[in-house]
Amino acid sequence: MTGRAAALALVAALLVSGCAVARRPETAATREQAATQHRLDVADCKAEVGYRHNYNGDDSPLANAIRSVFVLGTSGAALGGLLTGLPTSTASTATEGLIAGAGAGGIAGGAISVTGYSRFEREWLACMESRGYRIVATPPAIH
Repeated sequence: MTGRAAALALVAALLVSGCAVARRPETAATREQAATQHRLDVADCKAEVGYRHNYNGDDSPLANAIRSVFVLGTSGAALGGLLTGLPTSTASTATEGLIAGAGAGGIAGGAISVTGYSRFEREWLACMESRGYRIVATPPAIH
């Protein structure tokens, strides 16, 4: 297998393994919330916590990690390029600031995404509990 084919196989394996979206724990109402209110509270807590942590609960952890690395890497490259100067023509090479900024941003994005899901889930659970729900090990029985 050539180096290019091996790299493509590795990327494909990583993408397939990271495509699964982790399920959030089931919750049950402790007060008399209707099913519609429960769905709205789940969505509201997911949006609120996701906004605070820059984490999308509907995406897989891999997709969130790639987004963090890309966004912070590009931001770092832009900042580094502005500090040391951007290349002036298409034939010129990247500046040291551009490269260092992209590397630092990419590393920061990777570091942030390592604990992204656990922080998201912990705060989502706290949000749901504050709205009057409890976490159940199994889905509640339908009567």
